[in-house]
Amino acid sequence: MQYTLMTSFTSTHRIVMITMVIFLTLSACAPQTRIVEVEVTAPPQVNVVEITATPEPAAVVPEPTPAPETAIGPLSLADSGQSLGNGRSWDVSLGDLDGDGDLDALVANGAQGEDESTVWFNNGHGVFTVGEQGLGYGMGVSLGDLDRDGDLDAFIASWNEPGKVWLNNGGGTFSDTGQSIGDAGGWDAAFGDLDGDGDLDALLAMDRANTVWLNDGDGIFTDTGQRLGDAYTVSAGLDDVDGDGDLDALTVGWNEPGKVWLNDATGTFTDSGQALTPGRIHIHGMTMGDLDGDDDLDAFMAGAPSQIWFNDGGVQGGTPGTFSESEQQLDSQPGDTVALGDLDGDGDLDIYLAVGASFSAEDKVWLNDGGLQGGTPGTFTDSGLLLSDLFSSGIGLGDLDGDGDLDAFVSYGELGRSNNGELPNEVWLNETR
Repeated sequence: MQYTLMTSFTSTHRIVMITMVIFLTLSACAPQTRIVEVEVTAPPQVNVVEITATPEPAAVVPEPTPAPETAIGPLSLADSGQSLGNGRSWDVSLGDLDGDGDLDALVANGAQGEDESTVWFNNGHGVFTVGEQGLGYGMGVSLGDLDRDGDLDAFIASWNEPGKVWLNNGGGTFSDTGQSIGDAGGWDAAFGDLDGDGDLDALLAMDRANTVWLNDGDGIFTDTGQRLGDAYTVSAGLDDVDGDGDLDALTVGWNEPGKVWLNDATGTFTDSGQALTPGRIHIHGMTMGDLDGDDDLDAFMAGAPSQIWFNDGGVQGGTPGTFSESEQQLDSQPGDTVALGDLDGDGDLDIYLAVGASFSAEDKVWLNDGGLQGGTPGTFTDSGLLLSDLFSSGIGLGDLDGDGDLDAFVSYGELGRSNNGELPNEVWLNETR
């Protein structure tokens, strides 16, 4: 075997090439391994030593098989210690309201509490400061660019008065458009382009028939005259459940099964005839997302009991937009609202279930067994975390402290408390690594 040693000296820029020929004679009687150590004494000004070798052919050593990728670690959520407001807070929606690149919170406060609905501004690290503007009273709040000027506006549904549209002035302060959207008795509002004209329309969940409102593109809404159902609806969602390219509607509430309403692409809805959940069950909140990883939208309903409904399209091989109840029973107290997000960083949607039982309850996170867990997508396991024990009525998931994972802003309505439920809202930071 021949080695060539090249030594570079920076002080004189001389290159000295030393050729050392080493002949190794191996015994023919038995194989053995020999180690040859070569010591080279170089002047102190040596900067780079480069050795090139022409080895004898050697056996090929296979590359090690990389270890399988795993989740980033056990889920950990910690109370940030903040106590935000004294209102009876029913809902929260997250978005960058002041244009500084982080997520702020708009909290809808009910009329029985001390504070009006208001904005909480984020400093970028998950620490919130209350805004000075009151935005009336409400039960539900949704954010979206309603007038197409590049910032987030607000729609507040109210139990005590008609819904209101608030347009963002650009820095997180809002102007009332003066519109009265529907009657009093509103619980929730969902945004989406229902008629395909490129702006955000609204579906308003009411204590009676739900209403559909079309946007003219400048944040001015017109009632279509449609009345979807006649029951006590507390939550509504918009998504393309049947895969035909337009937004359909799912509504849930009290004393009537959940309903799926199919859009004809013009914003006109037809009852699909499906009955989701038993008729007398109370559902308090609902959200949609791809829970089983088959590229269609499923539904989670928070209530007594909470339920998962899978879209029969995708891996189920059935008709898209038709739903079947999962056999899973999530061992939890009655849910009041729910949010979906990848809380443990493994690539699938987990469940943050806000429990609404008065006086004694504990919010829970249910982890999806799909993703890096390697289990069945859409099957959920209790994370073991026991979070807030107050009356959680609203939950917003987003990266509040800018570290790349999902945190939680939790609002409290505290139904049934003699003090009108005036409890401060909380921020829970994800500390999973």
